[in-house]
Amino acid sequence: MTYFGDPMPLLLRKMSCSLPVRLTGLAICLVTLGIAVMAGLGYTKVYEVTEQNASIRIDRAAKAASSVMAHAFEGQFTAQRDEAGRPLALQLTRGTADTVLQFSDAYDRLLAEIGRNNEGAANLFRFNAETSAFDRFATTFRRPDGSMPPPMSIAAGHPAFTALESAQPFLGEVPVMGRMRLAYLTPILDVQGHLAGALAVDVGWADDLLTARHDLGAAMFGFAASVLAIVAGLGTIWMTRETQPLRKLAQFANDVASNTDESDVPFLERHDEVGALAHGLARVAKLQDKLEYLAYTDTLTGQGNRARYISDLEVALQASKAGRPWALLHINLKRFGRINAAYGPSCGDAVLRTVGDLIAVTFGPSARVARQGDDDFGVLLSDFDNTDAVATLCQSFLHQLSTPMRCAGVEVQVDASIGICLIPEHAGDLETAVGHVNLALRAARGNEAQGFCFYSPELQDGVLREVKLEGALRRALEGGGLSLHYQPQIDPVTHTLYGLEALTRWNHPVEGSVPPVEFIAIAEQSGLIVDLGDWVLNESCSQARTWLDEGFDFRHISVNVSPIQLWQPGFVAKVQAYLQKHRLDGRYLCLEVTESVFADRSDTSVAGVLGGLRALGVGLSLDDFGSGYSSLGYLNKLPFDQLKIDRAFVQDAPRDLQRAKLLQGIVALGKGLGLTIVAEGAELGDEVELVRELGVRVVQGFYYAPAVPSEALEQTLERIASEAEDRQADASGSGVRLTA
Repeated sequence: MTYFGDPMPLLLRKMSCSLPVRLTGLAICLVTLGIAVMAGLGYTKVYEVTEQNASIRIDRAAKAASSVMAHAFEGQFTAQRDEAGRPLALQLTRGTADTVLQFSDAYDRLLAEIGRNNEGAANLFRFNAETSAFDRFATTFRRPDGSMPPPMSIAAGHPAFTALESAQPFLGEVPVMGRMRLAYLTPILDVQGHLAGALAVDVGWADDLLTARHDLGAAMFGFAASVLAIVAGLGTIWMTRETQPLRKLAQFANDVASNTDESDVPFLERHDEVGALAHGLARVAKLQDKLEYLAYTDTLTGQGNRARYISDLEVALQASKAGRPWALLHINLKRFGRINAAYGPSCGDAVLRTVGDLIAVTFGPSARVARQGDDDFGVLLSDFDNTDAVATLCQSFLHQLSTPMRCAGVEVQVDASIGICLIPEHAGDLETAVGHVNLALRAARGNEAQGFCFYSPELQDGVLREVKLEGALRRALEGGGLSLHYQPQIDPVTHTLYGLEALTRWNHPVEGSVPPVEFIAIAEQSGLIVDLGDWVLNESCSQARTWLDEGFDFRHISVNVSPIQLWQPGFVAKVQAYLQKHRLDGRYLCLEVTESVFADRSDTSVAGVLGGLRALGVGLSLDDFGSGYSSLGYLNKLPFDQLKIDRAFVQDAPRDLQRAKLLQGIVALGKGLGLTIVAEGAELGDEVELVRELGVRVVQGFYYAPAVPSEALEQTLERIASEAEDRQADASGSGVRLTA
């Protein structure tokens, strides 16, 4: 069909812009050759760019997913990579596949973030040894109504099964709902290196482009090949000139794929096929920029994300080898969860944005800032003269942060701790740098006055000691290296027994007696506090049963419960099981909780747990009152029986009128709510006399007795009874009299 005789000028003008029409003006043979060569080159380059972009996308997706997984669950997973940085496997560093590889909100959020960043999907599988298949337990796929899709497994016959079964990663197309997706599957190994599961990420449907591309290729090359042999020699010189724009576009595409091009796409002004291809490449370049932004930017704060943090840190470590020093800072917002709980996530997001902007402004335009966790920021500094300059910047930031922020119509106070690691002075590789800066951050959290801390080898020594003590504590829990002592709680009027508090003692085979304040902190940090708390509960109930069988009226045993232990699922049922195991009535057990259990918890959840314990007949005591959260509303709404006044309010009260008045107010508050008041830590006679005058019913402290083993308790109580009259006489003149 020819258009040379077409009388419509507009149509002719439009057709004159087409490269095949222009080639027809020279010769039919040259037109045919031009179509073949141009289309062939265009198809080849588009094919190469498509394949290369797809390869780059899936490669980046796999790297980013494994890095995010390893760092989001730091201490739980480590990533094994090849020389190019591609993940070979993720390995558990602790726990078992059955306990770690199961659905959780943390996994669900992490997969959703990975899927959004990759513009694809992400899935987690656990290997089922019985069926020799990989069962999916977490996914970004959802039904149209938003519910979870049906179960899915990777079994024999699946393209990825053979590689995963051999603990090897798989890269290729996998079937999903009758279509193909380009995916990368990384095996997950357990602590012993055995196959435990797999992490799968993909970048979308693979067969959409392939089907159209193959159809286009078949038609294009079939037509071109039929005439290529006839006219190939005629158009060589002319086609060389005509295809020059395609070569430039192909080079631009290669530059885009390798991230080395910063210029604009050429030939956008043309209205022929070259212009169409240029516009297509422009869209590809724009999409790549968007993908890179999503992969390396925290969308909430506009700062870098975890992937950007890792990438920048690797660049800094490499640059430090040439003598350029860097400072790595980790900034953690303290008690940020309370802001979310009190004012909602929108307020929390506003605080994070404000803090991110403040970090960027304070540390300067050369600082590389990244939000690497919910309330954690990483900062890399290269433009500083010495450590004093870094310290000055940290002080400036903390000072500016101390100014309350306006959020949700109220003022919000935000505090932070900063850990600092100097590169290469303190670290020469990524893992060491992250470990050392986290040690410094940990020390900074304990230094409320300064708020920041530089890494030093002494911090490492302290952690090594904690690690050793953690291992020894774990062995002590398993091998019976712990014991319970019992401290009497005495009525200061009758000097009779009110109850006992069970206190854990640890006699280390090398260190000797380890202070409870030290090993309890280690237990809380390592997660052993749950096992330790269970052991104390069981031993206390067992001892109570023994005393009841012996006819000893111990009244009740008080047991401290950690917030971590209290919020374990099924804690109420566990307490009930211990009572049933030892045939014990709930009234013989009193659980002491500190005010920190209320932090970041709703009234409903707190009331639910404490109400469940109260239904068992178990007594409830609010320990260390006044030293923590101090929400008076909880005293009125929750079913407490006792109020234990912290030692800080009792100490020196007879000699400090202001402290004595404060103590009087706390006692009056507790008594007004119908609670039994326990004065904790009374060591002197005048302190006992004062709290007795204020109406305190129970005193616990060294004045009467320290905590003693169960076998020494009877003798201790006899001594208290025999010395009661003399001690009361000695203390009668030392109390402080208060007037209203």
